[in-house]
Amino acid sequence: MDVVPLIEPNGIGSATVGIRMEARTSVRQRLTRLIKRVLRWSLLGIFGYFCILLLGLIPVNNDFRAANTGIQIYIVSNAVHADIVVPKTTSVIDWSEEFRFSGFFKDINNSHIAFGWGDRKFFLETESWDDLKLSTAANALLLPSSSCIHVACVHPDSYRDAVAVTISQEQYKRLVEYIGKSFRLNNDGEYFQIPGEAYSTNDAFYLSADRYHLLNTCNSWVGRGLKSAGVKTPWFSPMPKSPTLYIENEQIVK
Repeated sequence: MDVVPLIEPNGIGSATVGIRMEARTSVRQRLTRLIKRVLRWSLLGIFGYFCILLLGLIPVNNDFRAANTGIQIYIVSNAVHADIVVPKTTSVIDWSEEFRFSGFFKDINNSHIAFGWGDRKFFLETESWDDLKLSTAANALLLPSSSCIHVACVHPDSYRDAVAVTISQEQYKRLVEYIGKSFRLNNDGEYFQIPGEAYSTNDAFYLSADRYHLLNTCNSWVGRGLKSAGVKTPWFSPMPKSPTLYIENEQIVK
């Protein structure tokens, strides 16, 4: 007797249907395994990052004491960004000479200069919180990106909760050297200004050679500056407010 294969109403054999079902099941299993693997590595990455943050809180320059006489600098920090604010003119350096080819220094009477390093796209496209885009913030944190330095003529009294600390002239020289090396230079050996980019008439943006990412933030830049000057600060400080965590007898400018 001849065996007649089962034929489904749509004309497809049961064996073929079974193969397709197995294929679909296999695809679902692969996707499930992939999702679990991604989640596992993501959780491990987050855990590792927080471990680095905790280890980074170990202080360096433990013997630092604020100088009785010297040069007072300020660290200005908000929920996201941080700046180093220094006097415009001291016996160590006259910053107006460093920016003599920049128009924003003309007719500026403010006594201090604020230096802030960060993601270039974030800086140029986010003048205020109303301008913040989720895509810009995500790109700045998750992908290594180009950076720039924001330089502004300011007065410390215009900031809220600025942390002031007095350092010696020698320490300030090291800080000045650190700040200067953060700039990218043009063919004339001058700081490379980004043309046409500014928030107002008292500031400008300059190119920087470093890359911005989750482990190298504006706060990290400030922390390394303090470290280079011999100020007690965390070994690794990518989070807001962390660079000034160990500054003792600090003065808060209200």
